[in-house]
Parts: sequence; C-alpha cells; structure tokens
Amino acid sequence: MKKRLLGLRSRFALVVLLGVGLVSVVMAWVSFEESRDSLTEANQELLFQVASYQATRLAVEMGEVSGMATNLAAALEVIEPGQIEPVLALVKSFLSRSPRVYGSAVAYAPYAFDKNQRLMCPYIHRSQKGYEKLNLKDREYGYLLQNWFQAPALSGRSLWSEPYMDKGGGNIVMTTYSVPFYRDGKLIGVVTADLSLDFLAEEMARLGVGEKGWAFVLSKRGSFLAAPQKSLIMRQTLFSLAEALNAPGLRDLGRRMVRGSAGVVRVKDWTDSEVRDWLAYAPIMEVGWSLGAVVPESQVLAPAWDLAREQAITAFIGLIFLVVVVWLLVVGLTRPLTLLSAAARRLAEGDLSTRVEGIKPGDEIGDLADSFNHMITDLNGYINKLTETTAAKERIEGELDLARRIQQSILPRSYPPFPDQPEFDLFAKNIPAREVGGDFFDFFFIDPEHLALVVGDVSGKGVPSALFMTVARTLIKNAAMHHSEPVEVLKEVNRQILPENEMCMFVTIFFGVYHLGSGNLTYASAGHPAPILKRHAGETRQLPRVGGMAVGIIEEMGLEPAEVHLSEGDLLLIFTDGLDEAIDSDENMFGIDRAVRWLEKSSVQKAPLMVESLVAAQREFTGEVEQFDDLTLLLFHRREMAENKKTAPSFSS
Repeated sequence: MKKRLLGLRSRFALVVLLGVGLVSVVMAWVSFEESRDSLTEANQELLFQVASYQATRLAVEMGEVSGMATNLAAALEVIEPGQIEPVLALVKSFLSRSPRVYGSAVAYAPYAFDKNQRLMCPYIHRSQKGYEKLNLKDREYGYLLQNWFQAPALSGRSLWSEPYMDKGGGNIVMTTYSVPFYRDGKLIGVVTADLSLDFLAEEMARLGVGEKGWAFVLSKRGSFLAAPQKSLIMRQTLFSLAEALNAPGLRDLGRRMVRGSAGVVRVKDWTDSEVRDWLAYAPIMEVGWSLGAVVPESQVLAPAWDLAREQAITAFIGLIFLVVVVWLLVVGLTRPLTLLSAAARRLAEGDLSTRVEGIKPGDEIGDLADSFNHMITDLNGYINKLTETTAAKERIEGELDLARRIQQSILPRSYPPFPDQPEFDLFAKNIPAREVGGDFFDFFFIDPEHLALVVGDVSGKGVPSALFMTVARTLIKNAAMHHSEPVEVLKEVNRQILPENEMCMFVTIFFGVYHLGSGNLTYASAGHPAPILKRHAGETRQLPRVGGMAVGIIEEMGLEPAEVHLSEGDLLLIFTDGLDEAIDSDENMFGIDRAVRWLEKSSVQKAPLMVESLVAAQREFTGEVEQFDDLTLLLFHRREMAENKKTAPSFSS
C-alpha cells in the first residue's frame, strides 16, 4: 500500500512536472516571439530615426556652407573689374565665418577680371600660419579645364564635386562646392569652397547606435567617405565590397542608397558572413550622399534572448518546488510576462502611451520592463519634439505671412498715388520669391516740384533681406530730405549702413529725381540695372549703365550722376534683376532684350495694366519653373499735354 502511495506521488509529481514544464515552455515561447517581434520593430524604427536625423543634420551643415558660398558669389558679382583687394577681403571674411572650409578660390573667366590680363584665380586657404594666398594662374594647373570650373560654368548651376583625396592639403578627403557668378547675364567666374571631410569620421563616431553599432557615409558614386574601417575610406565603394564578398543583396542596397532612397534592411555582416546586421539608410539631401547606421541583430534581439533565459531559470525553479510553489510560480511569472507581452503588443499596434506597470524592479524582468518603459519615454520624447517642431514651423509660417502683409503695407499701394498730378502716370509692383523679400520701391515728393523714384534689391532672400530692406528704404527717404543730388543721397545711405553691417549684406539702388516743370530725370545707380526708356517717337532702349558700387560693401562707391530728359508721352521702366534673370525649363533667361521688345510692342495704357501685362509675359516665358528671385517693376509715364487736360481735375468756386 505504501509503495502504491509512493508510486502515485511519483506519477502525480511526474504529471505535474510535465504539465508545468509544458505550460512553462509554451508560455515562454509565446512571450518570447511576441517580445522579439515588438522589440525588433521598435528598434528598427528607432535605428531609422537615428539615421534620418543624422543625415538631416549633416545636410543642414553642408547647406550652411553652400549658402554662405552663394552669398559670396552674389557679393563678387557687384565688384567692379580689376579690383583684387575687395575680392580677397570677401574671401577671407567667408573663411573666417566658415570654420570647416579649408580654402576658397575665385576663378575668373578669360579677361573677365581685367581686359588686359587673361587669367586670374586667387586662392586662399588655411595653414598653421593663418591664411595663405596663392594665384592658380601662375601654376601649371590649368584651372579653366578643371571639372570644378567647367561644370558650373557650362551648366550655370552651383554644384558639389565628387569627394577626392587632396594631396596638396595633406592627404585629406575633400569636396568642393562651386558657384558661378555673373554680371549683366555674362559669366564672370566661379567661386569655390573646399570642405574637409575629416569631421564626418567624428560625427559617425559620436552617432549613438548601441554598444556595437556603427555608421558610415557614401558618396554619390558609392565611395566610402566615413567608416570604422579606415581602409575603406576613398579606397573602396559599396559595389566593390559587394563584389569581393559576392553579395548581390549588398550591391542592390548600394544602388538604392546612391539613388537617394531611405529604409531599413537586414544584411550579412561584412566581416563575418554568418552574422546578420540591421542597416538603416537615409539620404543627405544637400550633397546627394547617403548615411548608413548598422546594428548587429544580436544587439537588437538581446532583450528578447535575456527574457528567454530568465524564463528558463524561472521554469526550472518552478519545477523544483513543483506543487508547493506552482501557483505562486505561475502567478509570479505569468503576470509580469503577460503585462510585458501586452505592452509590447500595444506598442506594436502604435499605442505609444502604454507602459509596463506592476512589475517589481530588481531582477532581469524588472530591468527589461524598466528598459521597455524607458524606450517608450524616449519614443514619446521624440514624437513630442517632432510635434513641437511642426507647431513651431506652423507658427513661423504664420509669422512670415504676417511679415509679408506688413512688408507689402509699408510700400505705396494706392493708385493713382498722386491724384492731383495729372502730368504723369505712376505704378509699381513687388512680387517676392518667398513669403517676404528684399526688393522694394518707393516714390515721394521731396518738394512740390521734385518727385523721387526709388527701386532697390537687397542681397539674399527671406526675413534678413526684408529687415535690411526696411532699414534701407527708411534711410533713403530721410537722406532725400537733406540732399538734393541722387549721388549724395546714396552716399549718405551707405555711410549710415556700412558701420553696422555685420552680416555683410548689400543693396543695389536706383534713385532718381524727376522735375515736374522741365521733365528732366536726374539719377544715380548703386550697382542697379539701368532702366528701359520708350520714347513717344518710337525708340525703345536700355539707358547706359552708370558707375556705382552697391550700398553696404565699401566706403568708396564710385557713384556717377546721370540725367535724361523725358518728353511728353515717354515711358520709363525701372526693375530689379528678377525680371531679366528669370529662366524657363531649358534654363534660358528672360533677358533685357526680351523686355525691351515687349515694351516696344506694347501700346500705352494705364500703368497698372502695363505692369500686369509684363508680369504675365514673363510667367508665360518661365512656364512651370518656380520663381527664384524677387521681382519689382516701376513704370513711369509722362503723359501728353492733351491727355493731361482730359484727366486734369476741374475746380469750381
């Protein structure tokens, strides 16, 4: 009987042991699968966000360099030929404000710098002694045949070069940003910014992708620009590595990366074909490169395997205590695992507000729950930052819209602007390329016999140009009340702007004074395009260009006075370079000649109708090409005497 009881206990213990063991194994496997899938998906998304954020940050840094180089090119456009000192000063100022730029060259087209000198190419670069200056024309370099000169010169566009190993700079990896600059629609030269890419290795080393993760950067051709293995940098491409490893999947990944795609893939490890990695990649939009972030799959699945080990240990303990502790064991193990599994499932379904609660800290499961909650906190923090960024963007867009309305409200808008002056017809229109712009116009009576006509164009676009425009417009109006000559007005404005111009911005200005009695227009131009004159007799032409440097560059502007007589019926069109430099889909410019022909063929109508007709003609020419520069048009028409009598106001006592 006793033996039978022992046999029953043994059988019962065996059944309970097998049952508890089977249940424990099944529960552990289900929890492991769910946790693994959830953690894998969450880590993939986090890895992709890290890669995208770093790629965007690098694009912003590269964009800052290209933007400052573009501003340098714009400043070079208004420097008169033959003046080397302003050129060198601008390049040194550019290098001082761009610490990552190694050097900058100003490569002039043949005879563009000086009609008596064929070549000129000053190059300033950093050295241990400070700044060193070279002239590439004195060396057997042939800069006119270099790709960094010919590509932007022929295409008319700013370009980043393919990275290269610069032996002259100390065997460092560099890339060059080239910007063409023009005068009167003609290529003057190309300005460059040589950017050292040593900082990429530091950026990739700081990129947090886990304990064993790493990152790399590819060029547009798939060359390694930054990677943990220094032997790959500028010596291997992702395609040559794929050939060496006989990995077609890696070759397909390279094609997607150089095409600017983004995503997350599972690949073989480059050093061990038996190991799998997760790789997230995203494009660096400014330069056409691609950034990749790699995390070993073992690191991604480590929390799930930790959970599996803990489950095995817990199951073993449960089997030892068997019936005595089976209930406590089931409750103690199932409840936290169920909570964690449910939270992981809710996370996989997109519920980022879920948290794992009720699990005591101190053991591996508690650490996993704490890590899980910490991960959710990080994800929510990222989403909150993204939400704040979106809200800030919307707020900025609203403020920009308000700024646009304020800017337009300070410009003269009424028509006719002077109803009691039938002698002339006057209208102006400003069309900014962005929400706010740097173009402006103004017209006002200095005294009862003298009418001031003003059109200006501030360098750059956006809010800085709009603020600079407001200051310039106010200073012009104040100076006009104290000086009778246009040249003196512009000199006074330059004297007031130059000392406080820390941003190195400048503004081209046409300032003219029309005498109502004589019909004479006395004017000066600070680097501004000459207006177009249509005579009543039928001749239409652009007035000769008068000398003068833009306001805000140097103290000695070299301004020259000019005068033109406007006969009855004559039309004068004053404009900014947004008119003639507009391009169509084939990158053909609208040009001064086309504007002259349009004015020559146009019948004389009210000024607003003619201005709107010219804007429509330009938009028909450009088609679907987006407007890239601010446009301002001012049309002045001296009416004929017969027309004056018809439109003159009548007065009765």
